[in-house]
Amino acid sequence: MEVGIVGLPLCGKTTLFKALTGNKIPVKDKEINMGAALVPDERVDALAAVFKSKKVVYASINVVDMPGVDPDDRKSTSRFLEGARSVDALVHVVRGFESDLVPHPMGRINPKEDAEILDTELIFADMEMAEKRLSAKKIPQEEKVLLDKASKVLEQEQLLVYGDSLTEEEKEQLKKMGFVTARPQMYVLNIEESTSKSLIDDFTMFAHEKGRLSLVVNAELESEISSLEPGEQKAFLEEYGIAEPAVVRLAKTLYDLLGLQSFLTAGEKEARAWTVKKGATAVEAAGVIHSDIARGFIRAEVVNWQDLVKVGGWKEAQQAGLVRLERKDYIIQEGDVLYFRFHV
Repeated sequence: MEVGIVGLPLCGKTTLFKALTGNKIPVKDKEINMGAALVPDERVDALAAVFKSKKVVYASINVVDMPGVDPDDRKSTSRFLEGARSVDALVHVVRGFESDLVPHPMGRINPKEDAEILDTELIFADMEMAEKRLSAKKIPQEEKVLLDKASKVLEQEQLLVYGDSLTEEEKEQLKKMGFVTARPQMYVLNIEESTSKSLIDDFTMFAHEKGRLSLVVNAELESEISSLEPGEQKAFLEEYGIAEPAVVRLAKTLYDLLGLQSFLTAGEKEARAWTVKKGATAVEAAGVIHSDIARGFIRAEVVNWQDLVKVGGWKEAQQAGLVRLERKDYIIQEGDVLYFRFHV
């Protein structure tokens, strides 16, 4: 999964990028920064403790920090579009904090207006792209029909991903063509400790009315905490009343946004979280690990991670009747621990 962090200049995008990647990636201003955000998972930790696994592998998110989109600087939009046309989803950061050191370019704090400004910029960019493709001398009729439909949605100042007149298949086609607004989007309201509850509530309602998922994050604080050792991180998160670090909350929201879920594997060698689409079958999950496992699939042994941890291992789970044998068409459930039987 690859997500792009987008927003207007000085909204705190890069600070959020640092918080997600643990301040381990060197960053450059006004450039595309890329890094992997590991998603801590208590289930993987618990399984690793049971099996005394030599290696722990969390799920990860490839994060792309895009240059800020300045409506008065077309070059910034061009640099942004270079990266935005290839990601799976966009995380739209909006500013909810004051700062004398880093004043808002427009001299005010208005998250809703900032969100609307970026939406407008993205819509204009996609309109230009549609017009360019439609002006081509040779264009397949099916593509022309789809581009005409997309243009009508954009003319109504709607993002393509929320266009009611477009089917899910058409949205996926437009996404593959590189249309930015065909990508699922969510908001992150970047706050400070003194941000008012009314501003947060007002923006949360705004996001809900727009049909978008949203998170509230103090990116500066979480960036500082992410630099600490795991034990210290937990203490500071508790001190500030933060139930889970930003990377975990963002991952959960992105999984909902993109229709993803996790399954787990565990043993002496490693404990690991894997990502699949909701509704994925056992054989599809096997293919995520290795194509040979999918090709030679025989059966999948399945047990819930909590049951497995509670009894203390595979043998104990089998003796307790907790392990099921499932066929290729078994639908993976969130938190399943799988062991694949296969022959190549």
